[in-house]
Amino acid sequence: MKACRYVILLFVISVIGKGGTVPQIFHRVPEKMYYDQFEWLNCVVDPGDYHLISVSVFIKDKIENFYTEYPMQPDDGIFIFKVIPEMVQADSFIYFISAEFSDFTLVAFPADDPKSNPLVIPVVQEKRSAKVIAIKDVSKLFCDLGRDFENVRKVTIYTRYGQTGRFQPEPMNLSKGRFQYTVRETGKKDDKLFYYIVILFTDQTTLSYPSEEFDRNSDYRILNGRRK
Repeated sequence: MKACRYVILLFVISVIGKGGTVPQIFHRVPEKMYYDQFEWLNCVVDPGDYHLISVSVFIKDKIENFYTEYPMQPDDGIFIFKVIPEMVQADSFIYFISAEFSDFTLVAFPADDPKSNPLVIPVVQEKRSAKVIAIKDVSKLFCDLGRDFENVRKVTIYTRYGQTGRFQPEPMNLSKGRFQYTVRETGKKDDKLFYYIVILFTDQTTLSYPSEEFDRNSDYRILNGRRK
């Protein structure tokens, strides 16, 4: 993230070196985002002769077709917003940025009717390692995080039945101290389940399985419930 911050600052300095009277938003538009991943949005606001009050990002829910406003936080001259995995679930990420000033002036990026012409960023599936199990052998998967899981906000398993297709998110439900997922029977004897698990903590950090970081925590285990 720091590298991105310096690139943005250098770009802004080169453009607004002498300042100006009209407020402007400078934002580097991402080429793509990755499905179910954290992302960062960054922008710099040149207030010109105006007093800046707040900067927000408006994210559109493609299913419900409305925008939700989220504040962007100042960080060493740059306004930032952390996009959590739940926001990156569709085929595209739709948003625009708005800055409000003391005399009720609003400036947006994109500047021309941003609600009707927002930024549309493609969301792609990142190639990542996954575990594979034979459906005929396993009925349940358990994510055991030990006794202390109060800091766990959500555990999601991303599943794909068969060799092709996109991983689909499904919740793992807490039961008797473990998060669990019921493996579906497909009717095909040799079908396999490809999966990986993402643990979201209350501080917005994540941990994935399989990963070396997961394996280093002795309290964390993935268990298979065998079919009878």
